[in-house]
Amino acid sequence: MLEYKRLKKGSFLKISFLVIFATLLVVAVSISGCCISLPLKAYSSAVSASIEEAEGGSLSGDTSEENNAADETSEVTESTQQKKTEDITAQTSAETSAETEEETVAYNNDFTLYDLNKNRVSMHDYKGKIVVLNFWATWCPPCVAEVPDFVETYNEYKDKNVQFFGISDDDINALANFVAEYNVTYPTLIDGSEDRIMPAWGIDAIPHTFILNGNGDIVFDNLGMMSKDQLVNAIENALSQQ
Repeated sequence: MLEYKRLKKGSFLKISFLVIFATLLVVAVSISGCCISLPLKAYSSAVSASIEEAEGGSLSGDTSEENNAADETSEVTESTQQKKTEDITAQTSAETSAETEEETVAYNNDFTLYDLNKNRVSMHDYKGKIVVLNFWATWCPPCVAEVPDFVETYNEYKDKNVQFFGISDDDINALANFVAEYNVTYPTLIDGSEDRIMPAWGIDAIPHTFILNGNGDIVFDNLGMMSKDQLVNAIENALSQQ
């Protein structure tokens, strides 16, 4: 009985802490208009673990087998997700190795990633265009909120020498489902499918939007959610400098 009370008290304290943490995160997102990637992912995992412990904890002391089973399931899930990401490059490795070396193109901030259709996309292929890069994730509320405006703006500017790309290291299936549901018409690139972009670009919070000129130079940098008017003005300014 005493052990049961201790278990309940410990679970209550953990859940209370997580609720307070979640409240602070919501306030931060509301004020800044962006999501801090690492804390939100950690919070999501912690909530799941705490709920499972509070509802499914055993009082008999035989929790080791359940924990081992949970660990094995987690390892399988992580392994499966890693394999999905690796498959994007694996299926095209034969073609890539058979290709001759690409002609060197002078382009600043160049990188190469794969899109959801397993196409290899390099920024230098868009030399001369205005390029809009939007770093985002499906689990980030401000990111999701601005997507419809990004889609609408892209459809208006895609024939005016402007190219959009969404970049995310999110779950591939989640990205594919989101793109289909929201009818995202510009390519979504998967960070780490070839190059690892987010650390190099200093992305520790999202959404984060950059605009590159025709040479690949950054001419606009915005952390946080953008309105359509802000996005249009930034694109027009970039076009005027071409």
